[in-house]
Amino acid sequence: MRKNKKFKVSLSMPRLTSDSYIEKKLIEATHFFGKELMSTRMLNTISIKLKVRKTTLKDFSGAVVSYCKGSQKQTEYEILLDYNLSIKSLIEILAHEMQHVQQIVTGRLQYRVWKSDRKLHARWEGEELGTVNSIPYRQRPWEVEAYSTQTPLFKNYETYCLKTRGFF
Repeated sequence: MRKNKKFKVSLSMPRLTSDSYIEKKLIEATHFFGKELMSTRMLNTISIKLKVRKTTLKDFSGAVVSYCKGSQKQTEYEILLDYNLSIKSLIEILAHEMQHVQQIVTGRLQYRVWKSDRKLHARWEGEELGTVNSIPYRQRPWEVEAYSTQTPLFKNYETYCLKTRGFF
């Protein structure tokens, strides 16, 4: 029987931008959202690498790097976040991206590159939806769910911080 490892979160920041407060909050928030969204048993099978980056890309605030493994389990996840956001925005975007991690870990969201057309296809809750690019971004069911849960998750984290420390 294989022994589970503990849920691990690592963080990398852009060069020369070390801020222990932001780093601590992001790691703490990742653990909090993980516990809110997944069971301890499920969390103990994955690790998350947070990568906060300076970017000039438009319309980028966060992303989960997911490998096209179909139904094969992925154990390491990368979450990319935009350094230029405020700490509250970073944590709210992190809540959104953690929802995507939960969707992938539970198998509700799967990406596959089809050999026939070499395009990225999505499967949501067992139903093939076609190519990802053919579905408008805000109409993708996994995005609808993530947008609907990010603010409540963030508010729960904010309440947790206020109860445990008296401040955010």
